[in-house]
Amino acid sequence: MAVTHPQSTDGSSAAPADPARALALHAAVSAFFRRRLGADAEVEDLVQEVFVRAADQVGLDDEAYARAYVFRTAASVWADRHRRRLARRADQHVPFDPERHGETDDDPAGRLDARETLRAATAVLLTLPERTRTIFVLRRIEGMTVREIAGRLGISGSAVEKHMAKALERLLARTGDLR
Repeated sequence: MAVTHPQSTDGSSAAPADPARALALHAAVSAFFRRRLGADAEVEDLVQEVFVRAADQVGLDDEAYARAYVFRTAASVWADRHRRRLARRADQHVPFDPERHGETDDDPAGRLDARETLRAATAVLLTLPERTRTIFVLRRIEGMTVREIAGRLGISGSAVEKHMAKALERLLARTGDLR
């Protein structure tokens, strides 16, 4: 895999100038994630996220600084992954098994019902005030915590909860379904 390093916004190279050093950093960050995940396909995605975050940094020509910065970023990416998995309860997901879960392709009525529910939910979301809609999307779609949303929007946690309650109340009234 070729490692590419974008230019920073001021035009200077965000990555180490020496390609061999860049490849060594890539290999070290890959090893960092492999030790935690094993032979998981997600390793390359996490490595890419580290280098995307590092792309706008200036001063990575200093080898010690670059290595420290990249590994601090890798630790941050790892923590973000962990928070997302907790928020989405990834450890509770069950792989799809057609024998256990049934075939959905043979259920046109179920597909139609799901489409109608989705249309109704979308229509309700579009009628919500912008802040309420944003909070709902951040919480239910993006998986952010109440505290993260409150910090991001500069409001209290109870305000976030009130907006969520308002959104859920409207969705339930209109669709009767909160899947």
